[in-house]
Amino acid sequence: MLRKGYTTGTCAAAGAKAAAHALLGGKTPSSVEVTLPSGSHITIPVKSVIVSNGSARAVIIKDAGDDPDVTNGAEFVAEVKVSGHNAVKPSVRIRGGEGVGVVTRPGLKVQPGRPAINPVPLKMIRAALLEAAKAHGSRAALIVTISVPKGMELAERTMNPRLGITGGISILGTSGIVEPMSLAAYTHSISLGVNVALASGLTEVVFSTGRSSEKVAERELRLPEVGYVLTGDHMGYALRDVANRPGLKTVTVAGQFGKFTKLAANHFETHCSDSSVEFNFLAELCARFSASDTIVKKVIEANTAREVYLLLKEKGLQEVIDEVCRLVKKNSEKIAGKKVMAVLVGYENDLASIAR
Repeated sequence: MLRKGYTTGTCAAAGAKAAAHALLGGKTPSSVEVTLPSGSHITIPVKSVIVSNGSARAVIIKDAGDDPDVTNGAEFVAEVKVSGHNAVKPSVRIRGGEGVGVVTRPGLKVQPGRPAINPVPLKMIRAALLEAAKAHGSRAALIVTISVPKGMELAERTMNPRLGITGGISILGTSGIVEPMSLAAYTHSISLGVNVALASGLTEVVFSTGRSSEKVAERELRLPEVGYVLTGDHMGYALRDVANRPGLKTVTVAGQFGKFTKLAANHFETHCSDSSVEFNFLAELCARFSASDTIVKKVIEANTAREVYLLLKEKGLQEVIDEVCRLVKKNSEKIAGKKVMAVLVGYENDLASIAR
């Protein structure tokens, strides 16, 4: 069984909490308990904590478990200072330091000019500091700076430079936990999911590329829980798997625009190392639907699929978004050999398009 690890976001939250405990309580913890987005907790070891000149600096060593993560073993540093005290309750400001990248282009979850600390890790860091403040009865105004000493070096082995994130790595994670899984194990889990759906008497399954798109599909379709199967980057495998299952009559494919652009271009193994967003393909679609030369050029030069999607929405080119969805349906039906409905999910967890 593969060993789980914890995300860069969890490392940052653990460091922040350890430093805050040392600064506010006068004791240097050897471990801290971090609250995960699910509400559960995980205990993270602390490498070191130093208190000096009104601040505390804690170091956490990233443990990615058995996942092949470039940040495994890296130091994550959190430095906490008190900038004053509030009348009613403590407050938190979060900054990016050395080795934490800065977003320079649109299309990501973080706005340009901001440190590349994603929304969920930001919430975890803030929650960790407020928990520490509460434990010591403090109303301090806390400032925390997250640093990764080797972050710039590590970032060269990631997609950050291509995405326009400069100067270091991103602080990521949606669950706080790294759950490594081999290709064979992942595809096996997809097959098992279909098996369970069929055994429960269902004739329809929903394949989702990620949890966000799955949640929207759950809201729209209201199938029993066993009807939903996460495929990750292996939608092609999932569709081939159901091709020879006569009991399965209908498949719904759900995903966000980034994955859907790859599926629309007939690339069904969608990991970034296997396929990239088809910007030229999207530009051709825009031209087909009479988009201006300026928009076509912006699409070709775009940084991410999210950037293209937001551009299409801004310019009122819903027909291009609908065409991407229609092509996903068409291509998926060729593989599965049965009726497919495509559900394109927007980046605000909204329903962007459906091809029935």
